[in-house]
This record gives sequence, structure tokens and C-alpha cells, in this order.
Amino acid sequence: MKILLHVNYYEGAGKIDTLFDLAKINGCDGVELRQKYRFPDMDQRQYQDKVESLKQKYPEMEITFGCMVNFTGGTEDEVKQETAVLFDFMDWASRKCGTSTMNFFTGGMQRKDVEYTDFDLNGSGMATEEHYQKAAKGLQIVGDKAASLNVLMALETHNCYLHDLAKPCKKLMDMTAHKNIGINYDHGNIVLNKNGESIEDVFSLLEGKIYYAHLKNLLKFKNSFMITHLEAGYIDTMEVVNALKSNLKSGMLAIEYPCPGDGIIAAKRDMEYMRFIKNWLKIS
Repeated sequence: MKILLHVNYYEGAGKIDTLFDLAKINGCDGVELRQKYRFPDMDQRQYQDKVESLKQKYPEMEITFGCMVNFTGGTEDEVKQETAVLFDFMDWASRKCGTSTMNFFTGGMQRKDVEYTDFDLNGSGMATEEHYQKAAKGLQIVGDKAASLNVLMALETHNCYLHDLAKPCKKLMDMTAHKNIGINYDHGNIVLNKNGESIEDVFSLLEGKIYYAHLKNLLKFKNSFMITHLEAGYIDTMEVVNALKSNLKSGMLAIEYPCPGDGIIAAKRDMEYMRFIKNWLKIS
């Protein structure tokens, strides 16, 4: 099992070199970045050139990317354009970064009459059959491209997307029926939804289709939550990792702490915990 460091730990202008150094120092096997760079110090071309140079510096590092095409909400022309941009990026990532797995999204879904945090009413909670059909059709096309590059595409269980919970993911996977399209399982998002399934139920529903995973933890309060370290929150991370041992097609997961403070120390602390878990569970 390979452990990647998500860019959420240390993201911002001028920080990408340190992110890779941080992954290396803490014994991570790679990093997860974003397809699109969103800070003013580099344009997209400079960003990709920088990632190429860091791959050359750390050739052993796995590099994955989070990507999106707005299948559920985009117009036909928008989807066509976004798909073309994605395919160019996939070609580059495969060729220059050795990318074998990508985190993927099919377009945000939020009602205008409710809050973003009303997760049960957004995403799959507002989905129609047309949303599923559009997403499945688009994913089949993306899956064919991924197959040509020997890449796995993993849809993150993320609130306010069609693929937010295990049940809608199961439906979407059955409709898509593509060997290169699977799920990026993130229980830290699932538990925030009033309809969120248990860890046991997630693995029962998505058996064979969990291609990648994100690990984060959180503290839950009556009307709010706070992201915290892997060992400190509501989720039994040990239980999740133990179940992933035999249910993780890519063999990779990313620790993902959207740290508001010292991301360097947060990464160190979470990787120390992950080393303990791997040793405890006898995971190589």
C-alpha cells in the first residue's frame, strides 16, 4: 500500500517545491495535486513544467491529480471543451509524470434554496435520472481514454456531487460499467451527510470498485464539524485502512488534511500515525 500526501496539507503560491520535499522527508510514496493551478505565481504551463521537473528530481514519487468535467451541469459545448482539455492533460500526466490513477469529479450539484452544508439535499439528494445518464455517458468516454493510457479514474465520494455516497456511487458504477472507472472512497465526506453509510456498508456496496482512497478525520458537533488529525476524530481510521487492505485496486491512498495551520507538522504527525497503522496491520 502506497501513501500519498495530498496538496491540502501545504498548498499555495510558491509552496509546491516544499510539498514534494515534505512528502519525501516524511516517507510518503507520492503526492496528489490538482489538474488546474489556481495561484498567481505561475500559469498553467509553468505549473506543469514545474511538476515535470519535480518528477525528475523525485522519479520514485507517484503523482496523481484531481480533475473534473461538468457532465451533470455543463452544456454540450462546455462538456466537449472540458473533455478535450482533460484528455490533453491526461496525455501529459501519463507521459511526463507516470500518472496511473486520477481523482475525478463529474460536476458540482447544489440547490439554490439550501445551504452548501445541507449535504443530504445537494449532490445525489437532488439528482434526477438525467444526471445519472449524463454522468454515465461521459464517464464511459473518459474510461475509454483512461484505458488507452492504462490509467484508473476514481470518483471521489464528495459532498455536493452526484457521487457523494456509496449508494449513488453503486448506481453510477452499474450504469457506467467501465473497468477503468471506479471510486475514490473518502469516509470523511460520507459521515457529514445525514444519509451517510457505515464503513461496513460502504465496502459491501462498492466491493471491487474502490480504486483509490482519501483519509482524513473530523470532530462532529451538533451543527458543525472540524477537520482534525487522522487519529483524533470521529472516524476509526484503523478500521478503514484494514478494510482497504484487500479492496484498493490502485494500491494507493492519500492522507488529506485541509490544515488551517502548520501543514508541515500536520503531515509529519499523520504520517507517523500511518506508519504505526501499517505496522500494526502488517501492511507492506
